[in-house]
Amino acid sequence: MARSTILLPTLLLATLPACVEIDPSYADSYTTTISATTDPSTTDPTASSTTAPDDSSGTPACDCEPFQLCEAGTCTAPSRILFVNLDGVTATFGAANASQDSHNLYPELAGTWDGYGADDATRQTLLSTITTQWEPFRVVVTDQRPPAGSAPYLQAVVTATPPPAGFEGVASIAFPDCGDAIPQDMSFVFAQPGDAFGVSTHANWVSLAFARGLGLQYTNAADDLSGFGDRFVETCYPIAEATPCAAHHPEYCNDDPMQQSSLLELQAILGARG
Repeated sequence: MARSTILLPTLLLATLPACVEIDPSYADSYTTTISATTDPSTTDPTASSTTAPDDSSGTPACDCEPFQLCEAGTCTAPSRILFVNLDGVTATFGAANASQDSHNLYPELAGTWDGYGADDATRQTLLSTITTQWEPFRVVVTDQRPPAGSAPYLQAVVTATPPPAGFEGVASIAFPDCGDAIPQDMSFVFAQPGDAFGVSTHANWVSLAFARGLGLQYTNAADDLSGFGDRFVETCYPIAEATPCAAHHPEYCNDDPMQQSSLLELQAILGARG
């Protein structure tokens, strides 16, 4: 599969944290670097790696099994599990199926990839940040592989191994699964503790990779995870790709097919968390 490389305008290049490789059929690739910044994250060794935090509405907490979702005091099956693989993987190239460690990205990504390499506190901080970002949706975030019989899961491999030749400098590789046609996509995030970006930025990369696997497209929004933010927002923003996903919902944005509301798109796919 041939790769395409189209540089974005200078203003965007000046602010984009790293290269993000996407499906060549969209004819867009983001390529840039930034200087090191101080990571504002704080560590929380007590954070849960398997369930989203209880909401702040006063609803009683659940005593759920792993990979279940707590909604309004009741344990339910989530719409999807987001498996943050921090321990390494041997991946194959073929039909996308996270449960088989098989992806449909690029042949160069087949092979063995190291884990994230973080200590427990850093690992929990990453997971806690990602969990918070996905709180509005019916998902469970985990760093443990879901067993057979669990809800379908996406897998983001967070690896300290550098990207393969030809992909130097990329932060993540994830295709936009328009309409969420593949329930168990895989993606890759290239990050390691102590690099120039920090844990909070790593979390943004992971969440954006998962969102791509659910059909979200890039924007240039400063406050949205589809662009440069750290959360999914309801505001509509212009899609920064040449072709919009045919399965997305322009009706959320005054019937404009080149606008996207990341929050509403993901709620349409995953459901709003109760």
